[in-house]
Amino acid sequence: MSDMDPILQLSAQYDLKIIEDCAQAHGAKYNGQKAGAFGDFGAFSFYPTKNLGALGDAGAITCKADILNNSIRTLRNYGSSAKYVFDEVGYNSRLDELQAAFLSVKLKYLDKITAHKQRLATVYLRELKSDFILPVVQPRQEDVYHIFAIRHPERDRLRAHLLANEIGTEIHYPIPPHQQKAMKGILSDGGYPISEEIHRTIISLPISYGHTEEDINRVVEVMNKFL
Repeated sequence: MSDMDPILQLSAQYDLKIIEDCAQAHGAKYNGQKAGAFGDFGAFSFYPTKNLGALGDAGAITCKADILNNSIRTLRNYGSSAKYVFDEVGYNSRLDELQAAFLSVKLKYLDKITAHKQRLATVYLRELKSDFILPVVQPRQEDVYHIFAIRHPERDRLRAHLLANEIGTEIHYPIPPHQQKAMKGILSDGGYPISEEIHRTIISLPISYGHTEEDINRVVEVMNKFL
């Protein structure tokens, strides 16, 4: 999670609305409080690969104020607050009932899924050698490790080394935002060396509810042999 205290202070000082991007943070905590409970809105993704994933595309929004909640409910339903009555131009963004049913069952196991992934992350954090740049662990923040991303200056060679040992990885994400075609004319192509370095060196290691600690120990063993 983000460091929420200074964000909340700025919000109060300048009367700003806070929208939390909780897409990968189901159950993550800051000072014991869960993601989605700080801002005026919290946006969650239930894409199948998330810790709380649906069978297909799905998502949800948390909201504190009734008036904002009513507006969101209207917007997701074509802008209609009553049948055949349209107050504004809206969208067709209702959560499918089948996805909702699946998620309502899986939600009961979210804490178990989170605890398992945290145990796997502990193995990485404890056993990987110092050649790799690991996630920073803050005492006030409880990460749920939707992914476990590390960095290494020879990321592509490391990825090939892992694949040669039948260990799959992913890159989240290979192209920085300012180099995306969609951002042309909005963000200049250049002048973001930190972003470029992160995207050039980042790699996501295996960490899912389907992996065992033995699986992760093998990944660590192979990685620690990388020269």
